[in-house]
Amino acid sequence: MPRPRALARRSAQLAALILTLVLLPVTAVAMPVEGYAPYQPQKNCNPTAKPGTLELARWLQRRYPGTGSLGISRACGHGGVSEHKEGRAFDWRVDASSKRDRAYVQDFLARVLAPDKDGNEAALARRMGIMYVLWNDHSWASYRGFAKADYRHSACRSKRRCSQSLRHRDHVHISLSRAGARGDTSWYHRHDPKPPTPKPTPTPAPAPSPAPDEPPAEPVPARVLDFSERPYARFSVPADGTPVRAKLALAAGTTYKVTASGLVTYGRPEQVADASCVWTPDGWTARPPRATRRTHGSLNLTVNGRPVLDTECRTKGHTYTAKVTPRRKTGLTLRLVNAGPAPKVPGGRITVVVSKARTKVADALPERSPLSPAPAAAVEAARGYGLLAETVAVRADRGSVSTRQELQKGARYRVTVTGVASLGKGVRTDGRCVELAGSWFWSAPLDRRRPDEDHGNLYLDGRPFQGRSAGGGCEAHHYVGTHVAARTGRLSLGLWDPLGRSDNSGTVAVQVQRLTALPTPTAGTTAKPHRKAKDWRRGREWFEVPVDRAGGVQSTLRFRKGEKVQVVVRGTVRSHGVQADAACVSTPSGWRRTDPALAVRQDPLELWVDGKPARWRAIGPTSPCSDEHSYTVRHTATKSGRLRLALLDLDHRDNTGSLRVTLLRQR
Repeated sequence: MPRPRALARRSAQLAALILTLVLLPVTAVAMPVEGYAPYQPQKNCNPTAKPGTLELARWLQRRYPGTGSLGISRACGHGGVSEHKEGRAFDWRVDASSKRDRAYVQDFLARVLAPDKDGNEAALARRMGIMYVLWNDHSWASYRGFAKADYRHSACRSKRRCSQSLRHRDHVHISLSRAGARGDTSWYHRHDPKPPTPKPTPTPAPAPSPAPDEPPAEPVPARVLDFSERPYARFSVPADGTPVRAKLALAAGTTYKVTASGLVTYGRPEQVADASCVWTPDGWTARPPRATRRTHGSLNLTVNGRPVLDTECRTKGHTYTAKVTPRRKTGLTLRLVNAGPAPKVPGGRITVVVSKARTKVADALPERSPLSPAPAAAVEAARGYGLLAETVAVRADRGSVSTRQELQKGARYRVTVTGVASLGKGVRTDGRCVELAGSWFWSAPLDRRRPDEDHGNLYLDGRPFQGRSAGGGCEAHHYVGTHVAARTGRLSLGLWDPLGRSDNSGTVAVQVQRLTALPTPTAGTTAKPHRKAKDWRRGREWFEVPVDRAGGVQSTLRFRKGEKVQVVVRGTVRSHGVQADAACVSTPSGWRRTDPALAVRQDPLELWVDGKPARWRAIGPTSPCSDEHSYTVRHTATKSGRLRLALLDLDHRDNTGSLRVTLLRQR
């Protein structure tokens, strides 16, 4: 038998061993990983810093030298709900503009969100009791599985108008659960190995009052979405990035169908996106251009912070469907990612319908009426008299109208557009620019389904008018352009409203002026002089010039080259409703040598002598236009033969009246 002294010694050793085992600290490795921290907003005010928050703050500043603290506690009188008022939130001082600090934060997030050797996701964050993290316009929330999400404080209308503090670019905000703040979770029971000696951390200067922080999502509602009364739940998600949070939760393990349909404008009128894709000049794409991503973000619809829709663009109906099966009971937050400035025009909304997996939801999606096509040219152009200048009133509430006179194929015309018409619902057009929400745009789609179309524009024979403004902008509502006629016939003009004309009103005035020169009269026939023939010797002749014939009339008198003749002409003619005589034309301001309504560099309705314009001198008391409509000119023959007198005009068929001519041979 053992001796009593040996038994006593063994008993003492065994007791010491048991005591040692009991007193050994429990390591984080030995303890199971906690679940994801639930959302626990501030309820009471007790701003004393809690031990777990202090430990986490010390750990961060030791591990990442040069960083600091912007504080834990916040006074109860400071506005808003914040975990700072319960001493369980820490503002870690780092700078988003510093390459070193960005690397620090990236390392911290990668460390706490990494899986452990047993495959537990975000193991260290769960052991620390982290509830959510806010940093550099993003959030990571435990109750969303720490999925990275865009973050914008509710006090910020846009990033540009948001302070660095509210954007969390000068600090990382870390909120802990109540268990984590007390130090009751497994990480706070670990044995820390002795860290390497860090560089001395300077005492931070007193920080200004920290910005209020907002959790990145609402707590999970108590009630679960129920389809017993209605087969679906419908939501309207705005284009400006404002999140829409459902009042009911999604049940764990249940498969839901999320259907998103619609189009929004996120900037200028032609900057259009749907729930998954963005319009670019090259077509629809699931990945916005770099400049767009930098300003606005992905422009994707997110469900609880994650994009779940197809990356293939559904351009026919812009409707997408996805299935979502939560692993645990969760809230429902819908948001169209848009961190940019507010759209210049009403942005619209995306309709999102949540239903059971096999429920048909077509009746819950927005209806889209068909669009009216752009004004087209008539199959066969109506004919008319030749157009020199004409002004047409184009009404917004009617279809295309035509000029009374015809254009000539291949001829160039000046088109001048003035005035403003209404297209309904606050939209106006001046034939070139469109006004939406009080702003004028050179090009703007009136329906987001066709962001490449120039709605509201004036169309000429099926082609959009592309005139320029003298002032360079839309404000003057006065534009000038050119049009080359593709065919001979009347010109068709119309304003394009793809949404219909029932609520339209007003007109724009369109002036069309020919620029291509008119065919000029030719000289009379030539002949060899004959001394004895009467026509070479007779002194005078009287005749009328037929103004409805392009060829005019030739004299019976014949003149030798270099011989002088006095030409006298009297009378008036009418053409296209315009009265004229051999040298002048009647205008609203009186008789003038040239018609100011014309753009062609000629004087139509003027009488030409032997293929040349004449320098007519008025007979009578008035000048340069004769009240008696009588003129004279001394003409020198440029060839031997007859003289031809003809009216310069584009189309002689509608001319009326007569011009009486006297020829006097000069001896």
